[in-house]
Amino acid sequence: MDYACLEWGGAANKHLALLDKVQGRAVRLNRDSGAGHEPRPHSLQHRRDVPGHTVMYKVHQQWVSHLQTLRQPLRRARITTRVIALAPTELLQPRCRTWHPQRQFVYVYVGWWIALLAYAATPWR
Repeated sequence: MDYACLEWGGAANKHLALLDKVQGRAVRLNRDSGAGHEPRPHSLQHRRDVPGHTVMYKVHQQWVSHLQTLRQPLRRARITTRVIALAPTELLQPRCRTWHPQRQFVYVYVGWWIALLAYAATPWR
């Protein structure tokens, strides 16, 4: 299940919406059955996002060899500013002009990885 996010990356939104409907129906059936107070399960999108962050961590921090094709180069700063100095390990996010590559694993999770590193580097936290 760790690498399932690589498969979900290119799925169409209508297919993901159908799976979310199925999960919602299952939650309603569980609630209506009177089985007691069950904790709210995580959304399917959350279940797709957590393994995606795990894969990015394995690629960029643990250097797992079979995932190195997903590795993105570091972004080179032309001008050093305070913001760039705070997040020196920012990755080069691939550019894409069509909708399909924007749903792919590398484009989505590299952007989130950059945001996560920037949040961790903020001094006012």
